[in-house]
Amino acid sequence: MPRSDLRLRLLSLVMAAALLLVVRGERRVSYAFWVPLEARLPRGMSTADPLPAELKVSLNGPWARLRSLDAAELGPVLIDLSRTGPGPTSWYVRADSLHLPAGVHVESIHPAQGSVELLRGHP
Repeated sequence: MPRSDLRLRLLSLVMAAALLLVVRGERRVSYAFWVPLEARLPRGMSTADPLPAELKVSLNGPWARLRSLDAAELGPVLIDLSRTGPGPTSWYVRADSLHLPAGVHVESIHPAQGSVELLRGHP
């Protein structure tokens, strides 16, 4: 086999492997992450029942980006209840409160909303 044929075959193998990695890296997949939830409460108030500590977030995006993503990079998700008074109040989580890399989209957040009763003083 001539030397130039061997070089062309090696080059074609390298290009095929590189193409395989690029195509596989752009394949869209879904992953679920547990992201911490933090609440900002009004001064001197507490909640009657605890809020969830984490949210289950399902993301869709390129395999290459999601496989190396860490839940700590996505959050924590902050819900701001600091402008509410005592009594029942509702909260919700918006997808834009997550720190997402380019090309990654939120499929679902659970729980995405809830209600809590705020009490004066600390328990």
